[in-house]
Amino acid sequence: MSIPFRHISDEDFCVLFSEDPEKAIAYIHRALKAGEEQAGRAATQALVYLQLDFISAVVSKNVKKHLCDEVADGAALRAVEAVIKTPPELVNMTQFRGWLRVIVARHVASVARDKREQRRRDSQSLSYTSEEYEGKVIEPGEHDINLELVGDWDVINQQYELLGEEHQKIIDLRIFADQSSREVARILKSAFGLTVTENNIDQIARRFRDDCQDAAREQ
Repeated sequence: MSIPFRHISDEDFCVLFSEDPEKAIAYIHRALKAGEEQAGRAATQALVYLQLDFISAVVSKNVKKHLCDEVADGAALRAVEAVIKTPPELVNMTQFRGWLRVIVARHVASVARDKREQRRRDSQSLSYTSEEYEGKVIEPGEHDINLELVGDWDVINQQYELLGEEHQKIIDLRIFADQSSREVARILKSAFGLTVTENNIDQIARRFRDDCQDAAREQ
């Protein structure tokens, strides 16, 4: 005979979590299994906010320091929204943190895309010239590869759309989110399971800039 589900307050849930995180997960699982979706969602939302330190730690590896708090808060809200829409079926804390890590990674990628759009609106000139690098070997992190690019942002969008999904992620993070090649390599590995060397990241970013430069000249 199964044990009847009993509601507990958010405060009691937090105490339960501090004493035994696995029991807190089990409470959520029982709530959803008993058809008490509101209680399950409420407890899962509380669990998200109890993981703010974990969220901040993940974010700090993926974005610049001055953006960490803002991005971490946004990632927590994104996780809460995901809980409200579709409560995850949780078994243990490892599974929950895996689910949460995916939400955070998606939010970081979204922030990168938003920053790219902001640069599209704000930037008016192309400061890069390919002659600067002619005949040189590009070492990881040696040069700033920021795009302060092209008055005609349609050119950049056209070149961006020609890239494969992996290269788009690299351009989003290396150029538009202004991450170092080392940080990009770490994000690609931790969030997407992709292994790309720092040197390759800079080469891909440089090639993208060259392609944008050439396309702009042909306009």
